[in-house]
Amino acid sequence: MTAKRADRLTQLRLETGWSQRKISEKLKEAGLKVSAASLSAYEADDSIQIKRPVLRKLAELYGTTVEFIETGRHPAPAMKALPEDHPYGPLMSDKSNARFVALFDKKEMVYYRRLEVGARAGFSESFMSDYNYNELPLFPVIRMVGDPDEGLVVDIDGDSMEPQLRSGMKVLVEELPNVDAWKDARPGVYIVIFKHHFVIKRIKHNTLRSTGKVLLESDNPEGGVEEVIIDDIHGMWRVIRGVDVPIR
Repeated sequence: MTAKRADRLTQLRLETGWSQRKISEKLKEAGLKVSAASLSAYEADDSIQIKRPVLRKLAELYGTTVEFIETGRHPAPAMKALPEDHPYGPLMSDKSNARFVALFDKKEMVYYRRLEVGARAGFSESFMSDYNYNELPLFPVIRMVGDPDEGLVVDIDGDSMEPQLRSGMKVLVEELPNVDAWKDARPGVYIVIFKHHFVIKRIKHNTLRSTGKVLLESDNPEGGVEEVIIDDIHGMWRVIRGVDVPIR
């Protein structure tokens, strides 16, 4: 792939089979007013600044990542989104003309960063020091209604949330970006980093706003309960859904 952002944008668009006008329409449907003329300028001049929401949507449309568009690193994965009117769904490989059918028809493959079990310790320790998510590997996910534009796939380790979440599963999570969001978190399953602990627990009653404390509970009766004060919390992510369930 070329070293210029403008050329990468051109090539990625051509791979979809869409015109600049079609891409402009797609962006407008997402609430982003970008003309075909502006897209033409993006594909001609690297010095033009592209707003972050536009970059994110372009990456989504082209089945790649913002980082790849901007830098050329982390090449666009083999399986990517194709035009909605393509009758056979996405390619199985960029080296083959074989395509998925039926199940993947008109579905969108997106790519999130994946936090593997072995990376948790470093993630917890360095999260408060402006952790660089781009160092994490990419993981393909079929987008479903309600999935976030920016999420994280996390490997489950341990049995504290059995039977619903078993060790070896992967879940899609969305970050709660600040303290106010933590205080307003609705009941559900969350990843919480407090002190240097990384846990996946259930919040049944969020009392952070009223008391400054919250109980993190296990679904497994043997997993226990932890009371955490808000000053000890460094990060919180809402678990949205499972993306990979092992058979055993």
